[in-house]
Amino acid sequence: MAKITVIGAAEAQVPADQADVFASASFRDASRETALQGANAAHARLVERAKALVAEGVALQYIADPVSTYSNSWRDEQGANVVEHQAHANVRIVLTALDRVGDVAAELTDGGADVRVQWELGDALRSESTRNLRSAAVQDARTAAEDFAAAIGATTLTLLSLSDGRSSGGPSPVGDARFAMAAAAAPEVTVGQIAVGVRVEATFTAE
Repeated sequence: MAKITVIGAAEAQVPADQADVFASASFRDASRETALQGANAAHARLVERAKALVAEGVALQYIADPVSTYSNSWRDEQGANVVEHQAHANVRIVLTALDRVGDVAAELTDGGADVRVQWELGDALRSESTRNLRSAAVQDARTAAEDFAAAIGATTLTLLSLSDGRSSGGPSPVGDARFAMAAAAAPEVTVGQIAVGVRVEATFTAE
């Protein structure tokens, strides 16, 4: 009797069902108050729009970070001390109406925000996709074990143990889009594909 331990894997590309829209605005000024006022006003506009999108059913939720501030200082050519204050506003909006991603991104960009879009899988779709891949990963492990068993002349395989390996799921390279400028009409947006993978480790006895 021999023990055979193998790794089984399965992977699929799943169309995203959510889009995280990251909108930010930055302000720099010699006056801390002026920079902060600009960031606070931008923060309020972004939150107001995010709330409206949630109310419309376009967005699932939004996450508004506190306005952040910091200062840089240096000496100019005459040796005078120069201080620059910076303030930043950041809001993340989770869109579920994927046909609106381009419109929303263009609108926020037109309003002065820097916008980045990242495709995601919601919890329910991620769980369903992972569940569907587990049986394929187990079959992949059994196929590998059968190959090893055949190589040593064994004809019977019995499963001893099975453990869940590392599961993965993250945005593919096409799942990250940046909108650097506004347009008269929103640009066409292709929904990102998310790679979801399952790995299992299986041990068999072969005889």
